Amino acid sequence: MWRRLYILLLCSFVSDFAMSQTDIHGFVKLQSGQGIGFASVIVSPVTSPKMILGSTFTAENGNFRLNVHSDCDSLILKASSMEISPTAITIPNRSGVYDIIVEERVIGLKEVVVKAKKIYSQGDTLNYNVASFLSQSDQSVADILRKMPGITVSEAGQVSYQGKPIKNFYIEGLNLMKGHYGIATNNIDPQSIATVQVLENHQDIKALEGLRPEEQASINLRLKEGVKGVFNLIATLGGGYGKDAQWNNSAIATYFRRNSQFLVTYKGNNTGEDLSQELYSFDNDYSRTNNISSITMPSAPGIDKRFYYFNRSHSATYNNVYRMGKSGEFGINVAYLNDRDNRNSFSSISNTLPDGSQNTVDEQMTGIARMQKAYGDLTYVNNSEQSYLKEQMKLDWSKTHADSRIFADDENISQFGNTDTYRLLNKFHMTHRNSGNRGFEVYSLLNVEKRPHSLTVFPNLFPDLFAGDMLSQSVDYRNISTENRFAFLSAFKYRNFSLHPTVIANFSHNSLESRLADSRNDLTLDCLDAGIGAELIYSIRKLHVSLMLPLKYKRFSLDNRSEGVVTDKNRFRVEPDFHLSYNINASHHLSVKSALNYMTPSIESLYSNYILTSYRCLSAYEVAGLYEGKTLYNSLSYSFKNILSMSFAGIDLSWQRQSPEVLYGSYYDGLVQRTISQQTSETGDMLSAKIHASKGFDWRRLKIGASVSYSYYDNPLLVQNQVVRYTGNSIQANADISVSPFNWLAASWEGCYYQTSSRQEGHNSMPWLRTVTNKASLDFTIPGGVTLKTSVYHYYNNFNNGDKSFVLLNAEARYSIKRFSFTLVCDNLLNRKTYLYSSQAALTESRSVYGIRPQSVLFKIRCRIF
Repeated sequence: MWRRLYILLLCSFVSDFAMSQTDIHGFVKLQSGQGIGFASVIVSPVTSPKMILGSTFTAENGNFRLNVHSDCDSLILKASSMEISPTAITIPNRSGVYDIIVEERVIGLKEVVVKAKKIYSQGDTLNYNVASFLSQSDQSVADILRKMPGITVSEAGQVSYQGKPIKNFYIEGLNLMKGHYGIATNNIDPQSIATVQVLENHQDIKALEGLRPEEQASINLRLKEGVKGVFNLIATLGGGYGKDAQWNNSAIATYFRRNSQFLVTYKGNNTGEDLSQELYSFDNDYSRTNNISSITMPSAPGIDKRFYYFNRSHSATYNNVYRMGKSGEFGINVAYLNDRDNRNSFSSISNTLPDGSQNTVDEQMTGIARMQKAYGDLTYVNNSEQSYLKEQMKLDWSKTHADSRIFADDENISQFGNTDTYRLLNKFHMTHRNSGNRGFEVYSLLNVEKRPHSLTVFPNLFPDLFAGDMLSQSVDYRNISTENRFAFLSAFKYRNFSLHPTVIANFSHNSLESRLADSRNDLTLDCLDAGIGAELIYSIRKLHVSLMLPLKYKRFSLDNRSEGVVTDKNRFRVEPDFHLSYNINASHHLSVKSALNYMTPSIESLYSNYILTSYRCLSAYEVAGLYEGKTLYNSLSYSFKNILSMSFAGIDLSWQRQSPEVLYGSYYDGLVQRTISQQTSETGDMLSAKIHASKGFDWRRLKIGASVSYSYYDNPLLVQNQVVRYTGNSIQANADISVSPFNWLAASWEGCYYQTSSRQEGHNSMPWLRTVTNKASLDFTIPGGVTLKTSVYHYYNNFNNGDKSFVLLNAEARYSIKRFSFTLVCDNLLNRKTYLYSSQAALTESRSVYGIRPQSVLFKIRCRIF
């Protein structure tokens, strides 16, 4: 069935789109042959000259390229700029080279004010003029990015363009941060940036240009000329008082040259600023091990972290990159974080049981977590037109110690937890391409990981299973894995079709040892995933269709040494992956994806003897076979942009079906619970849809953004040894506005509405949970050069008892003179003490009262030393 669908889709798009696309390129130039840069080029149908089919700006040498779709026999090609007389030519509606010969003109003006375009395009590069978005209150590059239409920045700092996360973050064409770009977006002075470039269709491996399209955009920061080759050092000292003495200090050093870049930071504070967010890596390097046994800490409420984060944090980073030769670069990235987090809360968690009754647990909790974390990356890249080589070595280390006190079920409970993580990751990637677009690609990854951790709980909540007043759980989880792929580039080619044979060889070795009194586990799991495949590609102009068909041999071997049992499983699997990418024209893009994957057994759900996974939960898996399950994923995305009107929009649709062979769930017994498992033939479905749009205006630097998303799920759930089905719906609407009516006044607002509800089969639906979040800020400069900023945060939750709305108010005043900036910050002016938060997920409802940071005052001095 799916094979027929792929063939129908391929034939449909090839017949409907491939032949109707017109590729127009050429030069705008004078009679002398001199090209005219940054001239506007517009294509219109002859039958309707005012209609715009496509538009772009010429490159510095006058070159332009447009792709349009029209049924007209002829088109009008227009060129205009301040330097030339407007010129129009009529061309046939056929792909080809069309030069526009123009005449230079001189305009005499008594007085003129020239304003740079806010956004303009050069081929596949979108340029945002930073000065058109910058205001006096902006302190970081992230603040600027949030004001640019088409670009969003998540709470975690991840940058997205047209709803998709960016792939790379460059500074003057160099990849300084290697995925940790939050350090750059939060610490580089926005006054140093001239242009933010969005690189669409950017294939970062030059040897693959024209062979493999890239849907994820990348971002490049173009610096002002006065910043290049200049060493900058900015230091901040801050002190104040809340409940206790407060401090917030930092030092940021930057040095950007054509062939080298340098960014070093130190930050320390106890004012609620989360330094760990800057250290997140957005390059999809996930850990292969997880904590199986963990201490229970107060869960985070649904408000900004700075309001509830009682911290004592220090971080230091060192980032350096050197250009080597014409196409090489070598980078070093090192970071260290030391953090202490104090939390306290009261929570009530209710789980709906199969008979419709509720199992409720009330917990009064206070906890402290101390964490140290460090990473070091060494990267060498050589990226030329025909060859690509990347060698990257990463070392990650972290150490966490946490303890908490809980009062639940008339018991005073103490718990202590420790986790050490060690990880070595090596990536090797090589591509070679000859003049005939043939060659090969090699990718290899090696991961070595160790995660010993422990949990101690007093008193023992499971006296029927374990003797003594205290439970001490120790776990040692290890992973050694390698992923390898070899592929030919266009080994076989016929017209617009090409075939890429591929060899895959993946292997992972996992080991798990645990001890809880007399309950011990000692097991290993080996997984082999090897095979051959072929990727069939059809590519013509702006249409790219690929179908990957890998035939894999999968072997799983489980050695449960504590039970003396060895289990093997062998399977042959085909996991097809279909992708269609179509650039309808310069403004419209369509993408369709479909993939079938088989799940890999995890050692985390294969142990047969008890592990204390939390202070009140025991886990052991009676159904411990090597079961797989499968996942079918389908998505459709459409995006639109119009540079002239600064408009961006998109639609994302997806459907996912999971068919697990084993269900995992919980058996609740008052305060305590046990993890249970059961074989199943049930399936789960999830549908989601999202519409997003943003638009910029020349008027008053106005930017408006909005998105609406809907999701529906229908899943099985294992509760009390019974399989129940539950369905749910959720709707979320987001909007944001930023405007600067005058040079001395700027305002912004972000809002979010969310509602969700679920229903267990055979029972009434749970009540709708509705939440509203509003964040607004107003910045204005009064005579004397003092800038005042007020920020209001409003949270509404209909599940809360009593007052369902919660308001926080902050204010700050800033004055700058020469190299110095003085800021007075006042947080939580209303002196709110606690925040009531309610949530709903699947068949679980929770309500919590969380302690937040008290009213405080902080005075900061910021100095540009160099």
